[in-house]
Amino acid sequence: MRSRFFHSPEDEEHLEASNEVFWNCLLQHVHEDDWLQPPVTALDVGCHRGGLLLRLLRSLQLRCIYGIEPIAAARERASSRLSGLAPTVELLDTSGWERLPDGGIDLVTCHEVLYLEPDVGGFMARLQRVLSPEGRAYVVLGCHAENPVWPQWSPVLEAMGHRVYSHRPMDILAAAGAHGLLPSVRPLRTSGWITHDPRLSTFSFPSVADMMNHHFKHKLLFRFMRP
Repeated sequence: MRSRFFHSPEDEEHLEASNEVFWNCLLQHVHEDDWLQPPVTALDVGCHRGGLLLRLLRSLQLRCIYGIEPIAAARERASSRLSGLAPTVELLDTSGWERLPDGGIDLVTCHEVLYLEPDVGGFMARLQRVLSPEGRAYVVLGCHAENPVWPQWSPVLEAMGHRVYSHRPMDILAAAGAHGLLPSVRPLRTSGWITHDPRLSTFSFPSVADMMNHHFKHKLLFRFMRP
């Protein structure tokens, strides 16, 4: 049973700081989308210690939040941070999909998790089941087959003990469509600074050009919704 995602406690603590720029972009896209009604229920898939859920709560008037996280210690940390901040807060392990209500989730977020999922079709089927009629899922993925740095990063993750999968973005879009979802995609970021100290990074880049391409071209935001 894993107690954390990274081997190093320092890397584990630094994860939220390194993800902040991506989470902020994700939240901006959520707010800019044309919602008929603001979302009141949210699910973060791979919520780790609850950092993105906490930001969702601060920016939206959510009444019910769920998180799915396989690492028990991270799930417990998320529960302690989020407890009492919404009328309903539930942190679940990966079997917890079955406890989510049919058509009951307005907003699903998922940041850099899909490369750990062997069955993209099964993931889309679960999304299709839980999304409300006007619900939307926002899935961020830079660790995919079209990103030139992914072949360098996947062995690093495997050395940490993770089983990883090289999904093609076109296959992800096709899997969503096959399960009755309307798939869209765009770059997550289009501008801004990249803060990066290569001495401290677990995942390095061969060049600044590769780093720029990762941030502004290959880090993708998928959106899935009902037609």
